[in-house]
Amino acid sequence: MPPGKGPAWSRAEKPEDLGATIRALLIYMGRDRRSLLAGIICALASTVLSLIGPQLLADITDSISGSILGGYAVDTGHIALIGSVLLVIYGASFVLSVSESRIIGSASERIGERMRLDLNRKMDRLPLSYLESHSIGDLMSRMTNDTDTVRSGAAESLSTAVSAACMIGGSIVMMAYTDWRLALVAMVPTAAGAAVLYWVTHASQKYFTAQQRDLGLMNSLVEESYYGHDVVRTCNGQDAAAARFEEINSRLFECSFRARVATGSMPQLMNFISNLSYVTVCVAGSMLIMEGSIGFGVIVAFIVYIKRFNQPVAEMADIVARMQSVASASERVFRILAMDEMEDVPDVRDLPEPEGRVEFRDVRFGYTPDREIIHGFSLTVEPGQKVAIVGPTGSGKTTIANLLMRFYDPDSGEILIDGVPTTSMSRRQVRERFSMVLQDSWISDGTIFENVAFTKEDATQEDVEAACAMVGIDGHIRSLPQGYGTVIGSSGMSAGQRQQLAIARAIVRDASMIILDEATSSVDTRTERKIQEAMDGLTSGRTSFVIAHRLSTIRNADVILVIRDGNVVESGSHEDLMELGGFYRMLYDSQFEGCE
Repeated sequence: MPPGKGPAWSRAEKPEDLGATIRALLIYMGRDRRSLLAGIICALASTVLSLIGPQLLADITDSISGSILGGYAVDTGHIALIGSVLLVIYGASFVLSVSESRIIGSASERIGERMRLDLNRKMDRLPLSYLESHSIGDLMSRMTNDTDTVRSGAAESLSTAVSAACMIGGSIVMMAYTDWRLALVAMVPTAAGAAVLYWVTHASQKYFTAQQRDLGLMNSLVEESYYGHDVVRTCNGQDAAAARFEEINSRLFECSFRARVATGSMPQLMNFISNLSYVTVCVAGSMLIMEGSIGFGVIVAFIVYIKRFNQPVAEMADIVARMQSVASASERVFRILAMDEMEDVPDVRDLPEPEGRVEFRDVRFGYTPDREIIHGFSLTVEPGQKVAIVGPTGSGKTTIANLLMRFYDPDSGEILIDGVPTTSMSRRQVRERFSMVLQDSWISDGTIFENVAFTKEDATQEDVEAACAMVGIDGHIRSLPQGYGTVIGSSGMSAGQRQQLAIARAIVRDASMIILDEATSSVDTRTERKIQEAMDGLTSGRTSFVIAHRLSTIRNADVILVIRDGNVVESGSHEDLMELGGFYRMLYDSQFEGCE
């Protein structure tokens, strides 16, 4: 796959309407074409066999009615032979139908599995800006609701559509072959019903699209409200959240109700058409019997054919309605899969041993083209140096860390690690050289051991316990009933304790360089001292970048960079900057104003 692009089918068929989306979906399903073809062949064979049966039923009916009307004995041997053939035909049709269900069902599950995997891989390759600009709930809805809609509907609808089309065509041919006059009589109500079904299907498409959209909004709102339930309650925002929920829920009800009414009316309409066809065929057939043009068996055959004909027409209407939902879900999935990915390069095989030398050479960067955040930033960090980055909120401190980790690439200039430009290394290789602790501690829903050992597969129990002891949380963990096997969700850990676990995770990772972005923002002063000691041990001999608002925590840094509006306005040690009496001195004094 070319770097920076999605798969070929997603670029060629960016879905914007029902037809384009279905074409893209058929291309996506192409990898399972053998299974789909086998299932369709079974469905077609079962359909053909079921179309032969009415002719044999007509033969039996004519034999019995002829013997009764003619006054001669019924040829039981002939009837038994036809009955045996019918048993074989319908038995074979049953076996083929079951085989089709099994084959198509397994293909559907594989398509759903592959779509979820593709979406998951795509999320890893999308720019961070995309993930930050879309709600988590909406992305979750695409990963779960939309993929499940495609899984449950796409392959089965395709197989059913082909089988139904064959049944409709075959029924028309067999009815015309049996008696073309009755065929015309039977087709008139169905043609009128098909026109109505087309109109209903076309008019209801917008409701299916709105339904999938509002499901994503609902998931997003629920995720945000429950994740931040403490903030919502603290700010007495329950009423506002409930009002927003009711608004989306009401809109979802409206579009779902209209979509359900549209789909629910189709089977009822087809039942009415079937009954009308039975009446017209019986009346017209009776007149033809009285004329002596046909026998009773023809009417029996036609009644079966009408059922065979109208049932797939109703199925086609249901399939079209279902495919509207599938198409709406597919469109939302394909919009993600069709997006350009972050450009990356293969792993560099001859990278030098990690030393920790970092260079910024005239780096410029902005999250949007019209607003530059970092202006011509240059810096050389020698191995083992501790660099602190301070400055007002929004000055670009975290942006520098994001550029280091290749969450973003510079608009111009370059960043080198151990003499190698980061853009010539794969993102995985860049990030292997760093441990990073963010201000917002991410903790997975697993055990304490699994969370601390997350970044190092071969971490031992001793490694994890030693790291937790360094950050001062080992005693609390041992007091829990399951110790290090305690699941985070049931441990009742505070935000500060979760941050301690995140720092312990960085210690276990043991990378050559470390980035600490407000790593002690959620802990108390006593715990901060304990963590600071651990950080001093962790950063000793390692190149480290420390982003901090608490200036007391970075007094021992080798170099302090003072960032203001994306520019380095001051740099030096703590003593040098205090002596300078500039912006750093103002920041430092403002934090300790009134303190002895």
